Amino acid sequence: MPRVKKNVPMQEAAFGIVGLETAFPLLYTHFVKTGEWTLKQLLDWMTVKPAEAFKLPYGKLAVGDIADITIIDLAREKDINPDEFLSKGKNTPFAGVRCSGYPVVTIAAGKVAYKEEA
Repeated sequence: MPRVKKNVPMQEAAFGIVGLETAFPLLYTHFVKTGEWTLKQLLDWMTVKPAEAFKLPYGKLAVGDIADITIIDLAREKDINPDEFLSKGKNTPFAGVRCSGYPVVTIAAGKVAYKEEA
């Protein structure tokens, strides 16, 4: 079970929450799987649209281009566990929430940046 301090005075609480490691599984589980959004909408909103808003280049899959891609196992289900976060931050209101859609491999600039341990 995640380490959660109960009844911590607000002045002692750590700032912020971890969002990046839980964003896709939470949004996929609660919006795509329920039919409110399509998978394409979610992917556009998390990739293309932010890049366009900040006028950043964004990737496409094409022969000869450098790979920038994340492979997600949409069927994989597990509970959110802050003890498993790769970031140093462990604050999350979603500890214990069961979600689907976890990344298994991330390739950035053609190199494996993250690969889930077997």
